[in-house]
Amino acid sequence: MATEKPFVDVSALVDRRITPFQLGVFAICFLIALFDGFDSQVISVTGPLMVQELHLSPRMLGPIFSAAQWGGLLGAFILGPCADRWGRRRFLIGCSLLCGGATFATPWADSATSIVVLRLLAGFGLGGASPCFVSLASEFAPKRLRAGMVTIIWGALPGSGILNGLLGAFIVQDYGWRAIYYGGGALALAMSVVMVVWLPESVGFLAARGADPERIRRVLRRFAAGAFDETATRFIITEETRAGAPMRHLFTEGRAATTIFLWITFFIDFFVLLATLIWTPGLLKMTGMPASQAALALAINNVGGIIGTIGIGQFIDRFPSHGALAAIFLGGALVTAGIGFTAPDFLAVAALSALAGLLVGGGGGGLIALAALTYPTFMRSTGIGWALGVSRFGSASGPLVVGMLVAAQWRPNAIFFLLAAIVLLVFVVLLAMGVTARRPVPAQA
Repeated sequence: MATEKPFVDVSALVDRRITPFQLGVFAICFLIALFDGFDSQVISVTGPLMVQELHLSPRMLGPIFSAAQWGGLLGAFILGPCADRWGRRRFLIGCSLLCGGATFATPWADSATSIVVLRLLAGFGLGGASPCFVSLASEFAPKRLRAGMVTIIWGALPGSGILNGLLGAFIVQDYGWRAIYYGGGALALAMSVVMVVWLPESVGFLAARGADPERIRRVLRRFAAGAFDETATRFIITEETRAGAPMRHLFTEGRAATTIFLWITFFIDFFVLLATLIWTPGLLKMTGMPASQAALALAINNVGGIIGTIGIGQFIDRFPSHGALAAIFLGGALVTAGIGFTAPDFLAVAALSALAGLLVGGGGGGLIALAALTYPTFMRSTGIGWALGVSRFGSASGPLVVGMLVAAQWRPNAIFFLLAAIVLLVFVVLLAMGVTARRPVPAQA
């Protein structure tokens, strides 16, 4: 009788402990996320200066502001499935090169069209990078810490808002708007070189795709040397694996309801989040609050978002249920309504803005972690990429809808109440998702 070949459970090796090598992978993913948020928001600081210096029509601010969002939408939809088919590493490097090159070239733009094209390309790269770095980080994180690690990395996005504010206050004032793009582009290109030299492919992805055993062994030696059988020729993960296009599996084997519910929550959360970030200072000023206090309330909201995004992942690791995340959004709905009720009282608005950032902004990080936990390795980038693509629709729609309400002379407190009611829908959808969550499919080698 033939002797069965030895095999190695890659998932068990990843779950053992966190090593310096894994921390290095997380650090790279964090820096890419930081650049993602920085590049997405920097146009709010530099856009008006571009229009003024290049003598563009003020009407071009809309297309210039939104170009990266639409590019990100396309990048997430197109490149997320590609990363599940051909690997996270190569697309993360390619996206970083594309975004870094487009950002570095932006100072040479001499027309509205060239600015829009470069922002579109940068956004396309960032949209493709997001599902790659979330998948890569989650697949190198022990399962017991996966949600927390994903949200720590996602916390770099609101953190970059503070970075943008500091750079806008100092670098742009002293060196001009072009310096931000030169510096940001150069750093992204440098990160691409680091990834080419050092960053490995996800070992879980390699095992799921049946890659060359020696290639898998080379990655395992970097964080689990001596902990596995070097003679093994079979490497497995304790998750389901399937053949065929990952996009198809978003709606097969009981995932259809979960996928649709996730898309709804992503759309709503980013709709409200971007509407709040863009319009809060203006709406609060309309209630009679001084502009300086309104701007400070927005900054406090960002700080709450950072704390919430990082902390909610730890919460999900300890209480892994849809109901726990739903409760967070219920609280987010209440405090959002409270902002409209208490304005223009600065102390009350500041406290509620911090809580809104903590719960609604942090809840977005919780949704990212939920998506990473919901989809298995063979389709994780596709699941996250399409959810993020849908979120870009929300990001683009939220500020537009609030602008229409302001033009229709809605009162600020009524707008905050409406946003609160919309957040409440996330609470309802998450409860429904918990009821309809599919039963696990048996793992396959």
